[in-house]
Amino acid sequence: MAHQQDYYYNEHDENQVEKILKTKKKKRLKKRFKVLLFLIVFVAIGAYFTSDYSRIQSIRVVGCEEVSEDDILEYAAIDEKAIYWFINTNHIEEKIKEVPLVKKVKVSRDLLGNIKIEIEEAERIAYCDIEDRTYVIDELGYVSETSDPKIIQSLQSCPKLSGFKDVEFLKSFASEYIKIPELVKSQTSDIVYSPQPADETRLEFVMDNGKIMYLRVEDMAEQLSRFDYEASMTAYSDYCQFSFEGEHVYMEKCE
Repeated sequence: MAHQQDYYYNEHDENQVEKILKTKKKKRLKKRFKVLLFLIVFVAIGAYFTSDYSRIQSIRVVGCEEVSEDDILEYAAIDEKAIYWFINTNHIEEKIKEVPLVKKVKVSRDLLGNIKIEIEEAERIAYCDIEDRTYVIDELGYVSETSDPKIIQSLQSCPKLSGFKDVEFLKSFASEYIKIPELVKSQTSDIVYSPQPADETRLEFVMDNGKIMYLRVEDMAEQLSRFDYEASMTAYSDYCQFSFEGEHVYMEKCE
């Protein structure tokens, strides 16, 4: 019975030179493929950023009713030729917030290069005429000038300020006025600047019910925050004038 001889693998049975050459060839092909892929990607990216597809395609402003879209775009100062991926939306939002009557703003962009600016306008809470110019106070305390007939017409439902001669003083008033209780603001009909020799910041609040409150610009927010307007108007219905002096309120009966 013939014996079958077992075969044992011997690494020297293969051509080692040929094996090494094949390995090196595979490595070279992989390296060339990686370089080619890199070049393709690099060229594609370069072509994209130099083409119109990477530029801003459109800018849309929504939410403007009385604020001018032109003002929004002017403050935004967006270069329409800029690459939209490099647009800093937070920076644009901060710039647009400087537009009078803009309460909130959100700037967003989509994958197609379109930019959307969403505006929420602040409400107007008072207005004043100084030297034939109309100034508006909004709920944020900003004072802005307007000559737009549409806006001026809409102001008739807001309290009117009279007797103010200085815009800077008007701004000081506005920064304090926004702090007073909403109930008082909603019940105010007119505000008259009526200074006295020893009281240069004295104001006369004429209320919807005909009553008058005398306050000072620098104190009115604090004084009215402590004053229960609704309860006092009911409890002292026979009184027509309320003069705020420090922590005290002096009242005069109606004649």
